[in-house]
Amino acid sequence: MPRRGTDVLNSGLEGRVCIVTGAASGIGRACIEILEGEGAKLALVDNNAQALEQHTVADDGHMRLVADISDRADVERAFGEVRDHFGQIDVLIHSAGIYRISKLPDVDDEEWDQIIDINLKGTFLVCQTAVEHMREHGDGRIVLFGSFAARTGGLRASAPYAAAKAGIGGLTRHVAAYAGPLGVRVNCIHPGFTFTEMNTILNQEARSEAFSRTPLGRGSQPSEQAAMAVVLVSDLASFVHGATLDVNGGMYMA
Repeated sequence: MPRRGTDVLNSGLEGRVCIVTGAASGIGRACIEILEGEGAKLALVDNNAQALEQHTVADDGHMRLVADISDRADVERAFGEVRDHFGQIDVLIHSAGIYRISKLPDVDDEEWDQIIDINLKGTFLVCQTAVEHMREHGDGRIVLFGSFAARTGGLRASAPYAAAKAGIGGLTRHVAAYAGPLGVRVNCIHPGFTFTEMNTILNQEARSEAFSRTPLGRGSQPSEQAAMAVVLVSDLASFVHGATLDVNGGMYMA
């Protein structure tokens, strides 16, 4: 008899220690909701203490950690606390980031530095730290979030945002080449327009333009991006490594 139900597609995430950055809102929050359903042990990381505390994740041993991902000491502290509490780190889904829509002439040094520090340097720091913990037991899974702006330059995205997200694509390949032999899989998702708090700065004209350039004619829900991230860190994607997945409704087709 063929197997039925959840035995057919076993994610292998039950009991896995999963860190999710940007966990208090948007795609990160959606990832937490799916991972909780898979039985994972969760560490919710965000820089917004109030939003993190209000997260609806069950209070059954999961961790909430306030951290600035652009600060090395803060990243190392947070990840160290997760390892000390759970014994190891198995999964990192890194969705934290900021978005700006400044036009090229309006980008000043402060904006450039802030976006590069959080979106690119922060991604490097969490990857570097996670890999060092994962190599201890020879197994790990990392998913990073870029953007379709990395592919196209973006519709409204600022120059530093597009540059940082493009850098995440290159960083994914570099970390994958290094970490694969250590037993750590690394992949990247480039989302299209997604209905998150971050994108509320876009007006209806910008949203309509995004939808008109998307063959599916709409934006993405956070859960649609989160589902792909969870698949990539699961056993279902055990031979997917160094890949970039475009989840944008066809706005960009590789």
